[in-house]
Amino acid sequence: MGSMFFKDSNFTKKNFLKNLFLVREPEIKFLKSSEQTKINISRKISEEEWESFFNRLTTARIEANLTQAQVAKSLGKYQSYISKIESGEKKLFMEDFVRLYKLYNKSPKYFCSVFSK
Repeated sequence: MGSMFFKDSNFTKKNFLKNLFLVREPEIKFLKSSEQTKINISRKISEEEWESFFNRLTTARIEANLTQAQVAKSLGKYQSYISKIESGEKKLFMEDFVRLYKLYNKSPKYFCSVFSK
């Protein structure tokens, strides 16, 4: 089955984490085909946390000695897609997040540890 995408034309850095993950039906057996799962946030995420998260995406790519174009090619996307993700202008779906942290040889914790508990 195909991927389920979130429909949110008002995407901003502040609601990024709520829209971070794309869930694929075959991997999650308990979902109905019409359900979409998002991360629930019970507290407000600071602007500093957002900036840190997006900075880590860029830093990890640079530390991996990769250009946006190289990363985009490995994901089957355009360079502008990576640019918009790194700037917080575009949603980052779980499938791409997993591919990025593996490509950058980083753990998910490296990226998500910027969010206060």
